[in-house]
Amino acid sequence: MTQQPRSAAFDYNYDHFGLDHRTMDHLEGVSIGESAPDFTATRLDGTSVTLSQFRGKPVVLETGSVSCPMYVSRVEPMNALAFRYPDAEFLVLYVREAHPGQHINAHRTDVQKVAAARMVVDTEREGRTILVDDLQGTAHRLYGAMPNTVHVIDADGTVVFRAMWNDPPAVETALRKVLAGQDAGTVQSRFRPAGMATVLRVLRRAGWRAVWDFAIAFPRLARAHLPGRTRVVT
Repeated sequence: MTQQPRSAAFDYNYDHFGLDHRTMDHLEGVSIGESAPDFTATRLDGTSVTLSQFRGKPVVLETGSVSCPMYVSRVEPMNALAFRYPDAEFLVLYVREAHPGQHINAHRTDVQKVAAARMVVDTEREGRTILVDDLQGTAHRLYGAMPNTVHVIDADGTVVFRAMWNDPPAVETALRKVLAGQDAGTVQSRFRPAGMATVLRVLRRAGWRAVWDFAIAFPRLARAHLPGRTRVVT
């Protein structure tokens, strides 16, 4: 993995969570029907890999980080999907820390980012292949730069389904359609917030600063996703 320019890495890897770091009402990046942008990332064993190396079978690509409660809450159901659908490749693109704190900081070096990625294997029993993005978030930006997006890519490398927030039941429906040679573009996803217990566990692990930053942003987060209702969003 190539060390990125310091200024670019600092710009992407924020020290404090806030809504100014992302767009809340839409998902940018590659669209359904477009070719999945290729990228180079690093496995936990240090070897480089490109997304195009997985061409020839469907790919489910999810973004996440150990400080993201939404991603952490999806690990178990997504591992179950990977077990049930061995004909598809399930990948996790490890991106910037969604909620950095004093214990799990914003990434400043490649070594630090890989160490954070290993935590999801050790603490959350992540069984899917983890691809660690570079410090500048090159691959992450291609796929929308949100903390927990999911894209289903067919064997020819075309994006056939995507969601701003990973919805495992919708992913399974889309994947079934892809494997059956059917159109998955009409599959609708639902926003399924992480439970409060997961949110607190993940944020406290990152550090109390992460808890504080989230508490400040929570009212706007709730309004942005679920107008008129109070539920946990992250």
